[in-house]
Amino acid sequence: MIEKATEILEQFIATESQRVQGIKMPHMPTLGSAYEEITRQGIDSNFVIPKGLDLKVVSGFISIAGEMLPEQIDCMLVHGAGERYGLTEQYIYDIELVLCIFEVKKTLNKADFKDAFEHLSKIRKKFAQYFEKKLVEDRYEPDLTAPSKLFSQITGKPAPEKYHNIHDLKPEDGILFYALVQECYAPASIIHGYGGYKTESGLRKTFIDILSEEKDSNGIGFGIPSFPTLVTSNNFCLVKNNGFPYMALQGANNWIAVSSTRHNPAHMMLEIIWSKISLYFGVSMPWKNALETENISPLLTAIGRKAGDQVGWWYEANEPSEKLLKREEKIGWKPSFLSKAAITLTNLMMFRGGQFDLAESSGWLKEKFGATSEEVTSELLSSGYFMDDNGFIRPIETISYIATFDDNSGVIATDRQMLDLWLEERGQDFVISVFAFV
Repeated sequence: MIEKATEILEQFIATESQRVQGIKMPHMPTLGSAYEEITRQGIDSNFVIPKGLDLKVVSGFISIAGEMLPEQIDCMLVHGAGERYGLTEQYIYDIELVLCIFEVKKTLNKADFKDAFEHLSKIRKKFAQYFEKKLVEDRYEPDLTAPSKLFSQITGKPAPEKYHNIHDLKPEDGILFYALVQECYAPASIIHGYGGYKTESGLRKTFIDILSEEKDSNGIGFGIPSFPTLVTSNNFCLVKNNGFPYMALQGANNWIAVSSTRHNPAHMMLEIIWSKISLYFGVSMPWKNALETENISPLLTAIGRKAGDQVGWWYEANEPSEKLLKREEKIGWKPSFLSKAAITLTNLMMFRGGQFDLAESSGWLKEKFGATSEEVTSELLSSGYFMDDNGFIRPIETISYIATFDDNSGVIATDRQMLDLWLEERGQDFVISVFAFV
């Protein structure tokens, strides 16, 4: 279903954009409003938004704790009833009822990109202040299921059971956990440019330039929560890998915070909208089970660091040439591969209460497999499926599936349907073990 919906949405946007381009408009604000309406109607069509959830797309303003923010919103996906702004077609919605915020640009250039970035950043900062106030004054206890899983995947460590335990983490981990919780509860923010950049590398470079230029007198710039969730321009996208739904890692504690794509921006937008709806309402969306995923290219690696009394983000940019960025739209999905030594260790976990004590002598790993305990542990943590819980290696998820092959190597995944599809295509003998840790 999702593929068909994406195709219809893409054709609708393309057709309407072309129609508006043919109309001579003396005032650019009028033209801008026309493009905003295209986005509004496209998102609110029957084939994109599930019915029965009382969702709609409106323009207007956001209020936080009774204060209406001055920034006007081009387009926002909202739940329930808002307050009409006078006699206009603008509406005021409380931040708790806003799922997605859109900044719409006919042609995205650096000035517009920077302006939209700053606009959305102000809203996110206000939300963060409001969220902190709820935690302290109202003793609000957020559901940490989603951000905790992401935290463990990135760091290989257990997440706090309660939000106030964030202070027990190292500052470098605390800033990451804070960001992931914010990503879970704040509205998704999308900068939607119909036109603009002609190359993927050009869009990527502009993003890095904005990060480099936008610093205050203390050298403090944009943090992860201020980044837009998605930026589109022509067929190119920048996407924040916040786990809703995209995530990208390069080993343990090496998080690729932002990536880029060069195909099908409507698909990216739809998946982000659906992820937010799923998270907000706790409902399942009709995701398509297929052995393929978006072919994203890493742009920005983010690591929390402490320098003196300051804790902040350290970024490393990856800037390949446009020629190197040319690639297919999709790549094949695959589970995480585990060596013979790693599979052996997971089997031991199953017989020892679902975890392995790192303090236990494991010289036999070197003798039997030529791999040290540290190397096997690193392999497991880098897979994104295991964590080090105070010296015990155990799975992150409650349920994991491990397929072992005839040569005693194997793979691990948490999506049984995808794993079954992948194994079926391989045509290789295997045994599946269900790893349940509760």
